[in-house]
Amino acid sequence: MATKNKPKKTITPQKAAVVTRKKVIDQPKAAPSMAHKKTLKQFLFRAGIFLIIILGAVFYTDSKGYFNPDYSNDHTRRKWNAYYDFTKKQDVDVVLVGNSHLYTGLSPENLSNALGANCFILASPGTTLTDSYFALKEAIRVSKPKIAVVETFTINDYHSHELKLGALADQLKSFSARKDVSEKIFSTPVLFTSGNYLSAWSNSIRNHSFIFTDREQIDKNIELMKNKPEEQKGLYLGRFIRFTSGLEDSTLLKYNKPGFAAYDGKKYQISDEAKEYIGKTVELCRENHVKLVFLTLPMYYRHVKDYQLVKSKLSTELARYNPLWLDLQSPYDYKAFTPDCFENTVKENQHMTYHGSLVAAYKLAHFIKETCSDVLRDRSNEISWKQLFYANDGYFENHSPENDGVNRILLKKSKSQDGISINEIDLIQQQGGYSLLVKADKQNNPNLYSKTVQVLVEANVGGKQIIAPVEAEISKGYDPLNHYLFSSPPFAQGINVLAIKSVSLKK
Repeated sequence: MATKNKPKKTITPQKAAVVTRKKVIDQPKAAPSMAHKKTLKQFLFRAGIFLIIILGAVFYTDSKGYFNPDYSNDHTRRKWNAYYDFTKKQDVDVVLVGNSHLYTGLSPENLSNALGANCFILASPGTTLTDSYFALKEAIRVSKPKIAVVETFTINDYHSHELKLGALADQLKSFSARKDVSEKIFSTPVLFTSGNYLSAWSNSIRNHSFIFTDREQIDKNIELMKNKPEEQKGLYLGRFIRFTSGLEDSTLLKYNKPGFAAYDGKKYQISDEAKEYIGKTVELCRENHVKLVFLTLPMYYRHVKDYQLVKSKLSTELARYNPLWLDLQSPYDYKAFTPDCFENTVKENQHMTYHGSLVAAYKLAHFIKETCSDVLRDRSNEISWKQLFYANDGYFENHSPENDGVNRILLKKSKSQDGISINEIDLIQQQGGYSLLVKADKQNNPNLYSKTVQVLVEANVGGKQIIAPVEAEISKGYDPLNHYLFSSPPFAQGINVLAIKSVSLKK
């Protein structure tokens, strides 16, 4: 039987479109292809490898120091290195934090010798109170002192996240010099914006431009890795002697100009951040049972205009916590802080000279004795302390020489012809020869600060015995706690002092 062919169904273009759409709608979404997953994993893997390579390269160059800045004059780094070395063997009694006004303006050797204590300066140029707070926090963590001294020039109008390039560079330098990793991690977001985090932690990132701008420094760093210089020996407590001569007459004349003001107190402001870290500093010391002293080191009195406005604002903020505060700017000691005490400049930021650092050190020593003597231990009779400080700057001015074959005591416990109590007279080797140091008791004598002592000495000169008068003037820099100090000019070569015949005040 023949089969009939069924007529084919015809699908119009309109029906075909409907069927196609239906299939698309009904079809489930396709899962990401295996090829796509593989590509993503490869990308992440390669990115991870690339990141590891970059971090490894940064870590390597940091460890080698290829991009280190010039450390030859980085006294901030030297201070922290010395502080950690010092505290391995002995405690620090007084730690001082601040900026360049502090480390040029106060002698820690003389402060230590005057107090019979271990005093250390941890200061960095251009730093703020916020940075000083973190420095003090790390210092306390390493070796808890009895007293902390905070210099007030760090308290001003600043915000750590808005520092200009110069101030930011100073803060990076200070941060880099510190060593406690956990403290640095905690302080990073406070001191820097997120854009500077990596720069704060890595010299390679911060100074990578050396490749194009300072290849000479890279070459120096490579050479230093091969031949590391020997660390400077001797006692180092954080001082930096920058200025050795004071204001010159030609500079002093500039102060005579009408209305001249190098530092204008009307412009002084204290930021909210500075106010916050005053409180944090006070609380840090309170929690650790550390006596806190705020210290204002002076500039030349004619250098500063309207200081009473500065003092008023500082007083208002400090009064909230009632801490100890030694302000050497006001009241100003005109006799002690002479032009010799100050850097020869009329720029706003004036530092102190070596002579000024002595005057300030003894001012602070007297203040600490009067206000903090109950917490400070006198180490001056301890052998280990003597071994550290003997013959260093300020030692013989404050203490007796030992039988060392060079320096000696010529007279002990005597009365002058006019009844002045003399503790001792020492013959001390100094630059230029030997000098006499006459130490008159402060407790049992009238005020002798303006006096001159005449000492009749017996000496051998060219094989002949002579008796001659020697004048010793009151010291203008050294001011020990327990005695007046008079010093003579160095004797000429060939004069061998044998004995003291008499002592009297010059009429």
